[in-house]
Amino acid sequence: MINLQLTVREAMELAFYAREDMRERITQAFEIALGVNQKRMVTITKGMDLDNRISCIKAVRQHTGWGLKEAKDWTDGMVGRWDASGFFRGGGNPITLTAKTPDAAEALLRDLTTLGCEGYLS
Repeated sequence: MINLQLTVREAMELAFYAREDMRERITQAFEIALGVNQKRMVTITKGMDLDNRISCIKAVRQHTGWGLKEAKDWTDGMVGRWDASGFFRGGGNPITLTAKTPDAAEALLRDLTTLGCEGYLS
């Protein structure tokens, strides 16, 4: 790895004329340096159900640092929940959370897909 010291202007000019893969790497370096627009959002689109609910809650807790209630409430958005009148199915709509780091988001998505969920990072 080579560590280059560039001004913002030099980096932008380099990105303008660089190949697509190099432009993406320069953009990522800016995003990391600025702490913005990193792929930290995990969206689950389907696959979370009553069979894998507890395992999904454990994975969410492990990668987010959330407590049991927060993780359970998040999964209930897709799976469903019990209340005084009985069981309600979740909305079935995609559910999203923002992880603290891109690595945590990738690890969470990897664990949830291993459990049978489908989703993506954004």
